[in-house]
Amino acid sequence: MTALAYNFKSDGLYYNILSETDRTVEVTYYRNDGYGSYYNDAYGDIEIPSKLIYDRKTYKVTSIGKYAFYKCSGLTSVTIPNSVTSIGISAFYNCSGLTSVTIGNSVTSIGNSAFSNCSGLISIIVDESNPSFSSIEGILYNNDATTLIYCPITKKTVTIPNSVTSIGYSAFSGCSGLTSVTIPNSVTSIRERAFSGCSGLTSVTIPNSVTSIGERAFSGCSGLTSVTIGNSVTSIGYYAFDGCYGLTSVTIPNSVTTIVQSAFSNCRGLTSVTIGNSVTSIGKYAFSGCSKLTSIYCQGTKPPRENPRESIVFSEAILKECTLYVPIGCQAAYEAVDPWRNFWNIEEMDFSGIDDIISDNIGISVINRAIHIDNADGNMLVEVFNLSGKSVYRGHGNIVDGLSTGIYIIKIADKSMKIKI
Repeated sequence: MTALAYNFKSDGLYYNILSETDRTVEVTYYRNDGYGSYYNDAYGDIEIPSKLIYDRKTYKVTSIGKYAFYKCSGLTSVTIPNSVTSIGISAFYNCSGLTSVTIGNSVTSIGNSAFSNCSGLISIIVDESNPSFSSIEGILYNNDATTLIYCPITKKTVTIPNSVTSIGYSAFSGCSGLTSVTIPNSVTSIRERAFSGCSGLTSVTIPNSVTSIGERAFSGCSGLTSVTIGNSVTSIGYYAFDGCYGLTSVTIPNSVTTIVQSAFSNCRGLTSVTIGNSVTSIGKYAFSGCSKLTSIYCQGTKPPRENPRESIVFSEAILKECTLYVPIGCQAAYEAVDPWRNFWNIEEMDFSGIDDIISDNIGISVINRAIHIDNADGNMLVEVFNLSGKSVYRGHGNIVDGLSTGIYIIKIADKSMKIKI
Protein backbone atom coordinates (compact mmCIF):
# COMPACT_ATOMS: atom_id res chain seq x y z
CA MET A 1 0.00 0.00 0.00
CA THR A 2 1.40 3.38 -0.98
CA ALA A 3 0.86 6.49 1.09
CA LEU A 4 1.36 10.19 0.50
CA ALA A 5 3.51 11.74 3.19
CA TYR A 6 3.22 15.48 2.58
CA ASN A 7 0.75 18.27 3.28
CA PHE A 8 1.72 20.49 0.37
CA LYS A 9 4.29 21.11 -2.35
CA SER A 10 6.14 24.37 -2.96
CA ASP A 11 8.79 25.12 -5.61
CA GLY A 12 9.46 21.44 -6.25
CA LEU A 13 9.83 20.37 -2.59
CA TYR A 14 7.36 18.55 -0.35
CA TYR A 15 6.50 19.67 3.18
CA ASN A 16 4.76 18.44 6.31
CA ILE A 17 3.20 20.94 8.68
CA LEU A 18 4.72 20.40 12.12
CA SER A 19 2.77 23.06 14.01
CA GLU A 20 0.02 25.40 12.91
CA THR A 21 0.50 27.34 16.11
CA ASP A 22 4.20 27.93 15.52
CA ARG A 23 3.82 27.84 11.71
CA THR A 24 6.68 25.36 11.26
CA VAL A 25 7.21 22.73 8.55
CA GLU A 26 9.67 20.00 7.61
CA VAL A 27 10.91 18.90 4.20
CA THR A 28 9.66 15.40 3.41
CA TYR A 29 9.19 12.85 0.61
CA TYR A 30 6.00 12.66 -1.41
CA ARG A 31 5.22 8.95 -1.19
CA ASN A 32 6.27 5.64 0.39
CA ASP A 33 5.43 2.19 -0.92
CA GLY A 34 4.83 0.62 2.48
CA TYR A 35 7.85 -1.67 2.05
CA GLY A 36 10.69 0.62 3.06
CA SER A 37 11.11 2.74 -0.08
CA TYR A 38 10.48 6.49 -0.14
CA TYR A 39 10.15 8.71 -3.19
CA ASN A 40 11.18 12.28 -3.98
CA ASP A 41 11.68 13.81 -7.42
CA ALA A 42 14.03 16.64 -6.40
CA TYR A 43 17.02 17.14 -8.69
CA GLY A 44 19.91 19.50 -9.43
CA ASP A 45 21.27 22.14 -7.02
CA ILE A 46 18.78 22.94 -4.27
CA GLU A 47 18.67 25.77 -1.75
CA ILE A 48 16.07 24.92 0.85
CA PRO A 49 14.19 28.10 1.85
CA SER A 50 14.06 29.29 5.43
CA LYS A 51 10.47 30.55 4.93
CA LEU A 52 7.65 29.92 2.48
CA ILE A 53 3.99 30.82 1.96
CA TYR A 54 1.25 28.25 1.71
CA ASP A 55 -2.46 29.04 1.71
CA ARG A 56 -1.60 32.69 2.45
CA LYS A 57 0.28 31.68 5.61
CA THR A 58 4.01 32.07 6.20
CA TYR A 59 5.77 28.96 7.53
CA LYS A 60 9.30 28.51 8.82
CA VAL A 61 11.31 25.48 7.64
CA THR A 62 12.83 23.94 10.77
CA SER A 63 13.62 20.35 9.81
CA ILE A 64 14.74 17.99 7.07
CA GLY A 65 12.57 14.97 7.85
CA LYS A 66 13.69 11.36 7.92
CA TYR A 67 13.99 9.82 4.43
CA ALA A 68 13.24 13.24 2.92
CA PHE A 69 15.57 12.77 -0.09
CA TYR A 70 15.95 8.97 0.16
CA LYS A 71 17.59 7.59 -3.02
CA CYS A 72 17.17 10.97 -4.74
CA SER A 73 19.84 10.23 -7.37
CA GLY A 74 19.26 13.43 -9.37
CA LEU A 75 20.17 15.69 -6.46
CA THR A 76 23.62 17.29 -6.94
CA SER A 77 24.01 19.80 -4.10
CA VAL A 78 22.00 21.01 -1.11
CA THR A 79 22.19 24.18 0.95
CA ILE A 80 20.42 23.91 4.30
CA PRO A 81 19.33 27.28 5.75
CA ASN A 82 19.96 28.65 9.23
CA SER A 83 16.32 28.07 10.17
CA VAL A 84 16.73 24.28 10.12
CA THR A 85 17.60 22.67 13.47
CA SER A 86 17.51 18.96 12.62
CA ILE A 87 18.33 16.52 9.83
CA GLY A 88 16.46 13.22 10.12
CA ILE A 89 17.49 9.58 9.86
CA SER A 90 18.58 8.61 6.31
CA ALA A 91 17.54 12.05 5.06
CA PHE A 92 19.94 11.88 2.09
CA TYR A 93 20.50 8.12 2.04
CA ASN A 94 21.81 6.81 -1.30
CA CYS A 95 21.71 10.18 -3.08
CA SER A 96 24.28 8.94 -5.58
CA GLY A 97 24.56 12.23 -7.52
CA LEU A 98 25.00 14.42 -4.44
CA THR A 99 28.45 16.05 -4.35
CA SER A 100 28.18 18.69 -1.62
CA VAL A 101 26.08 19.64 1.38
CA THR A 102 26.16 23.00 3.15
CA ILE A 103 24.73 23.04 6.70
CA GLY A 104 23.55 26.24 8.36
CA ASN A 105 24.34 27.50 11.85
CA SER A 106 21.23 26.21 13.65
CA VAL A 107 21.38 22.45 13.02
CA THR A 108 21.78 20.73 16.39
CA SER A 109 20.92 17.11 15.48
CA ILE A 110 21.75 14.84 12.56
CA GLY A 111 20.17 11.38 12.42
CA ASN A 112 22.01 8.09 11.83
CA SER A 113 22.83 7.30 8.19
CA ALA A 114 21.79 10.80 7.13
CA PHE A 115 24.39 10.78 4.31
CA SER A 116 25.10 7.05 3.99
CA ASN A 117 25.70 5.58 0.50
CA CYS A 118 26.07 9.00 -1.12
CA SER A 119 28.64 7.61 -3.54
CA GLY A 120 29.50 10.95 -5.17
CA LEU A 121 29.70 13.07 -2.01
CA ILE A 122 32.92 15.07 -1.87
CA SER A 123 32.43 17.43 1.06
CA ILE A 124 30.16 18.54 3.87
CA ILE A 125 30.48 22.21 4.78
CA VAL A 126 29.26 23.54 8.13
CA ASP A 127 28.70 27.19 9.00
CA GLU A 128 31.53 28.28 11.32
CA SER A 129 29.07 29.67 13.87
CA ASN A 130 27.24 26.35 14.26
CA PRO A 131 27.41 25.39 17.99
CA SER A 132 26.99 21.64 17.45
CA PHE A 133 28.89 20.61 14.32
CA SER A 134 32.01 21.44 12.35
CA SER A 135 33.78 20.30 9.20
CA ILE A 136 37.47 19.70 8.53
CA GLU A 137 38.57 18.99 4.96
CA GLY A 138 34.98 18.15 4.06
CA ILE A 139 34.53 15.61 6.89
CA LEU A 140 31.74 16.11 9.43
CA TYR A 141 32.62 16.35 13.16
CA ASN A 142 30.89 17.55 16.28
CA ASN A 143 31.63 21.15 17.25
CA ASP A 144 34.90 20.55 19.14
CA ALA A 145 36.00 17.78 16.75
CA THR A 146 36.06 15.08 19.43
CA THR A 147 33.73 12.82 17.41
CA LEU A 148 34.16 12.05 13.72
CA ILE A 149 30.55 11.75 12.54
CA TYR A 150 30.73 11.11 8.81
CA CYS A 151 33.38 10.89 6.12
CA PRO A 152 32.28 11.39 2.48
CA ILE A 153 32.57 8.16 0.49
CA THR A 154 34.92 9.64 -2.10
CA LYS A 155 37.79 10.14 0.38
CA LYS A 156 40.85 7.99 -0.39
CA THR A 157 43.13 8.74 2.57
CA VAL A 158 42.22 10.24 5.93
CA THR A 159 44.32 11.40 8.88
CA ILE A 160 42.05 11.78 11.89
CA PRO A 161 42.89 14.83 14.08
CA ASN A 162 44.35 14.30 17.55
CA SER A 163 41.27 15.95 19.08
CA VAL A 164 39.06 12.98 18.14
CA THR A 165 38.16 10.52 20.91
CA SER A 166 35.36 8.65 19.12
CA ILE A 167 34.76 7.41 15.57
CA GLY A 168 30.99 7.53 15.20
CA TYR A 169 28.29 5.15 14.01
CA SER A 170 28.84 4.28 10.30
CA ALA A 171 31.37 7.11 10.07
CA PHE A 172 33.28 5.52 7.15
CA SER A 173 30.63 3.00 6.12
CA GLY A 174 30.73 2.25 2.40
CA CYS A 175 34.00 4.12 1.77
CA SER A 176 35.13 1.42 -0.66
CA GLY A 177 37.86 3.65 -2.12
CA LEU A 178 39.44 4.38 1.26
CA THR A 179 42.93 2.91 1.25
CA SER A 180 44.52 4.52 4.30
CA VAL A 181 43.30 5.88 7.62
CA THR A 182 45.45 7.10 10.50
CA ILE A 183 43.81 6.73 13.90
CA PRO A 184 45.47 8.84 16.63
CA ASN A 185 46.12 7.72 20.20
CA SER A 186 43.38 10.07 21.39
CA VAL A 187 40.66 7.71 20.06
CA THR A 188 39.08 5.52 22.73
CA SER A 189 35.98 4.24 20.92
CA ILE A 190 35.28 2.89 17.42
CA ARG A 191 31.50 2.65 17.18
CA GLU A 192 29.17 0.27 15.33
CA ARG A 193 29.71 -0.10 11.57
CA ALA A 194 32.40 2.59 11.66
CA PHE A 195 34.39 1.07 8.78
CA SER A 196 31.80 -1.36 7.45
CA GLY A 197 32.23 -2.04 3.73
CA CYS A 198 35.62 -0.30 3.42
CA SER A 199 36.78 -2.96 0.95
CA GLY A 200 39.84 -0.99 -0.20
CA LEU A 201 41.32 -0.70 3.29
CA THR A 202 44.31 -3.03 3.58
CA SER A 203 45.60 -2.43 7.11
CA VAL A 204 44.57 -0.70 10.35
CA THR A 205 46.62 0.24 13.43
CA ILE A 206 44.11 0.37 16.26
CA PRO A 207 46.00 2.31 18.95
CA ASN A 208 46.30 1.29 22.58
CA SER A 209 43.98 4.11 23.59
CA VAL A 210 40.96 2.35 22.05
CA THR A 211 38.88 0.45 24.62
CA SER A 212 35.92 -0.68 22.49
CA ILE A 213 35.31 -1.80 18.90
CA GLY A 214 31.63 -1.62 18.02
CA GLU A 215 29.29 -4.08 16.33
CA ARG A 216 30.21 -4.64 12.65
CA ALA A 217 32.89 -1.97 12.96
CA PHE A 218 35.02 -3.54 10.20
CA SER A 219 32.54 -5.95 8.63
CA GLY A 220 32.94 -6.34 4.88
CA CYS A 221 36.47 -4.90 4.83
CA SER A 222 37.43 -7.58 2.32
CA GLY A 223 40.79 -6.01 1.46
CA LEU A 224 41.99 -5.90 5.07
CA THR A 225 45.08 -8.10 5.37
CA SER A 226 46.29 -7.13 8.83
CA VAL A 227 44.86 -5.58 11.96
CA THR A 228 46.66 -4.68 15.16
CA ILE A 229 44.31 -4.54 18.13
CA GLY A 230 45.70 -2.43 20.97
CA ASN A 231 46.04 -3.97 24.41
CA SER A 232 43.51 -1.59 25.95
CA VAL A 233 40.59 -3.01 23.96
CA THR A 234 38.18 -4.74 26.32
CA SER A 235 35.18 -5.12 24.01
CA ILE A 236 34.90 -6.39 20.41
CA GLY A 237 31.32 -6.21 19.11
CA TYR A 238 29.16 -8.73 17.28
CA TYR A 239 30.31 -9.34 13.67
CA ALA A 240 33.09 -6.78 14.21
CA PHE A 241 35.35 -8.34 11.55
CA ASP A 242 32.76 -10.42 9.70
CA GLY A 243 33.63 -10.91 6.03
CA CYS A 244 37.22 -9.66 6.27
CA TYR A 245 38.30 -12.16 3.62
CA GLY A 246 41.88 -10.91 3.31
CA LEU A 247 42.70 -11.11 7.01
CA THR A 248 45.29 -13.86 7.53
CA SER A 249 46.12 -13.57 11.23
CA VAL A 250 44.75 -11.86 14.29
CA THR A 251 45.90 -11.44 17.87
CA ILE A 252 43.25 -10.84 20.51
CA PRO A 253 44.99 -8.97 23.35
CA ASN A 254 44.98 -9.89 27.02
CA SER A 255 42.63 -7.00 27.80
CA VAL A 256 39.72 -8.76 26.04
CA THR A 257 37.63 -11.09 28.22
CA THR A 258 34.96 -12.23 25.76
CA ILE A 259 34.98 -13.12 22.07
CA VAL A 260 31.35 -12.51 21.13
CA GLN A 261 29.11 -14.16 18.57
CA SER A 262 30.40 -14.08 14.97
CA ALA A 263 33.19 -11.63 15.84
CA PHE A 264 35.47 -13.10 13.14
CA SER A 265 32.94 -15.06 11.10
CA ASN A 266 33.57 -15.51 7.37
CA CYS A 267 37.21 -14.48 7.61
CA ARG A 268 37.95 -17.17 5.07
CA GLY A 269 41.61 -16.21 4.62
CA LEU A 270 42.36 -16.43 8.35
CA THR A 271 45.06 -19.03 9.08
CA SER A 272 46.05 -18.26 12.68
CA VAL A 273 44.46 -16.79 15.79
CA THR A 274 46.13 -15.88 19.06
CA ILE A 275 43.74 -15.64 22.02
CA GLY A 276 44.96 -13.61 25.00
CA ASN A 277 45.16 -15.03 28.50
CA SER A 278 42.17 -13.07 29.88
CA VAL A 279 39.56 -14.44 27.46
CA THR A 280 37.04 -16.44 29.50
CA SER A 281 34.29 -17.13 26.96
CA ILE A 282 33.75 -17.56 23.22
CA GLY A 283 30.40 -16.98 21.53
CA LYS A 284 28.52 -18.89 18.87
CA TYR A 285 29.97 -18.76 15.34
CA ALA A 286 32.89 -16.63 16.53
CA PHE A 287 35.08 -18.20 13.83
CA SER A 288 32.49 -19.73 11.52
CA GLY A 289 33.49 -19.75 7.87
CA CYS A 290 37.20 -19.53 8.75
CA SER A 291 37.92 -22.59 6.62
CA LYS A 292 41.69 -22.02 6.31
CA LEU A 293 42.37 -21.77 10.04
CA THR A 294 45.36 -24.02 10.83
CA SER A 295 46.67 -22.66 14.16
CA ILE A 296 44.99 -21.39 17.33
CA TYR A 297 47.18 -20.14 20.19
CA CYS A 298 45.29 -20.02 23.51
CA GLN A 299 47.50 -18.27 26.07
CA GLY A 300 45.19 -18.69 29.08
CA THR A 301 45.98 -21.34 31.67
CA LYS A 302 42.22 -21.69 32.17
CA PRO A 303 40.42 -22.72 28.97
CA PRO A 304 37.91 -20.13 27.70
CA ARG A 305 34.41 -21.59 27.99
CA GLU A 306 31.69 -21.66 25.40
CA ASN A 307 28.13 -20.72 26.26
CA PRO A 308 26.18 -24.02 26.49
CA ARG A 309 23.39 -22.38 24.52
CA GLU A 310 25.86 -21.24 21.85
CA SER A 311 27.83 -24.42 21.32
CA ILE A 312 28.73 -24.07 17.63
CA VAL A 313 32.06 -22.23 17.80
CA PHE A 314 34.30 -24.17 15.40
CA SER A 315 33.42 -26.21 12.31
CA GLU A 316 34.22 -29.90 12.07
CA ALA A 317 36.96 -29.14 9.53
CA ILE A 318 38.71 -26.83 12.00
CA LEU A 319 38.42 -29.38 14.79
CA LYS A 320 40.14 -31.99 12.60
CA GLU A 321 42.73 -29.93 10.72
CA CYS A 322 43.66 -27.02 13.02
CA THR A 323 46.37 -27.36 15.69
CA LEU A 324 45.50 -25.94 19.11
CA TYR A 325 48.50 -24.61 21.07
CA VAL A 326 48.05 -24.25 24.84
CA PRO A 327 50.35 -23.27 27.75
CA ILE A 328 52.74 -25.88 29.12
CA GLY A 329 51.02 -28.06 31.68
CA CYS A 330 47.50 -27.11 30.52
CA GLN A 331 46.75 -29.70 27.85
CA ALA A 332 44.73 -31.89 30.22
CA ALA A 333 42.58 -28.91 31.24
CA TYR A 334 41.79 -28.09 27.61
CA GLU A 335 41.07 -31.74 26.82
CA ALA A 336 38.45 -31.79 29.59
CA VAL A 337 36.10 -29.03 28.33
CA ASP A 338 34.22 -27.98 25.21
CA PRO A 339 35.00 -26.86 22.60
CA TRP A 340 38.70 -27.58 23.08
CA ARG A 341 38.46 -31.31 23.81
CA ASN A 342 37.02 -31.77 20.32
CA PHE A 343 40.29 -30.71 18.66
CA TRP A 344 42.22 -33.64 17.18
CA ASN A 345 45.58 -31.87 17.48
CA ILE A 346 46.57 -30.21 20.78
CA GLU A 347 50.15 -29.22 21.61
CA GLU A 348 51.74 -27.42 24.55
CA MET A 349 54.08 -24.45 24.11
CA ASP A 350 55.75 -21.78 26.24
CA PHE A 351 53.92 -18.44 26.16
CA SER A 352 55.70 -17.01 29.20
CA GLY A 353 58.11 -14.12 29.45
CA ILE A 354 56.88 -12.21 26.40
CA ASP A 355 55.36 -8.73 26.68
CA ASP A 356 52.10 -8.05 24.90
CA ILE A 357 53.44 -4.89 23.29
CA ILE A 358 56.86 -3.49 22.58
CA SER A 359 56.02 0.12 23.42
CA ASP A 360 53.13 2.53 23.37
CA ASN A 361 54.23 3.95 20.02
CA ILE A 362 55.85 1.13 18.07
CA GLY A 363 53.45 -0.96 16.02
CA ILE A 364 54.13 -4.52 14.85
CA SER A 365 52.10 -6.18 12.10
CA VAL A 366 52.43 -9.04 9.64
CA ILE A 367 51.51 -8.26 6.04
CA ASN A 368 52.01 -10.81 3.26
CA ARG A 369 54.29 -12.90 5.52
CA ALA A 370 56.57 -9.94 6.23
CA ILE A 371 57.05 -8.24 9.63
CA HIS A 372 56.32 -4.50 9.49
CA ILE A 373 57.62 -2.22 12.25
CA ASP A 374 56.03 1.23 12.52
CA ASN A 375 57.21 4.31 14.45
CA ALA A 376 60.55 2.77 15.47
CA ASP A 377 63.67 4.91 15.71
CA GLY A 378 65.91 4.07 12.76
CA ASN A 379 68.77 3.50 15.19
CA MET A 380 66.89 0.85 17.18
CA LEU A 381 68.24 -2.67 16.86
CA VAL A 382 65.65 -5.18 15.69
CA GLU A 383 66.22 -8.88 16.41
CA VAL A 384 64.06 -11.82 15.36
CA PHE A 385 64.47 -15.34 16.77
CA ASN A 386 62.71 -18.61 16.08
CA LEU A 387 61.31 -20.62 18.97
CA SER A 388 64.56 -22.55 19.26
CA GLY A 389 66.35 -19.30 20.08
CA LYS A 390 68.19 -19.09 16.76
CA SER A 391 68.61 -15.59 15.34
CA VAL A 392 66.96 -15.21 11.93
CA TYR A 393 67.34 -11.41 11.60
CA ARG A 394 69.43 -8.68 13.21
CA GLY A 395 69.43 -5.12 11.88
CA HIS A 396 67.75 -1.72 11.79
CA GLY A 397 65.15 -2.22 9.05
CA ASN A 398 61.44 -1.63 9.45
CA ILE A 399 60.46 -4.59 7.25
CA VAL A 400 61.65 -8.15 7.83
CA ASP A 401 60.69 -10.59 5.08
CA GLY A 402 61.79 -13.94 3.69
CA LEU A 403 60.76 -15.85 6.82
CA SER A 404 59.01 -19.21 6.64
CA THR A 405 55.66 -19.87 8.29
CA GLY A 406 55.90 -20.21 12.07
CA ILE A 407 56.14 -18.41 15.40
CA TYR A 408 58.92 -15.92 16.09
CA ILE A 409 60.11 -13.71 18.92
CA ILE A 410 60.87 -10.13 17.94
CA LYS A 411 62.95 -7.91 20.21
CA ILE A 412 63.40 -4.14 20.04
CA ALA A 413 65.53 -2.50 22.74
CA ASP A 414 64.55 -4.27 25.99
CA LYS A 415 61.05 -5.35 24.93
CA SER A 416 59.88 -8.57 23.23
CA MET A 417 56.78 -10.16 21.77
CA LYS A 418 55.74 -13.32 19.94
CA ILE A 419 54.33 -13.09 16.44
CA LYS A 420 52.88 -15.60 14.02
CA ILE A 421 53.70 -15.69 10.28
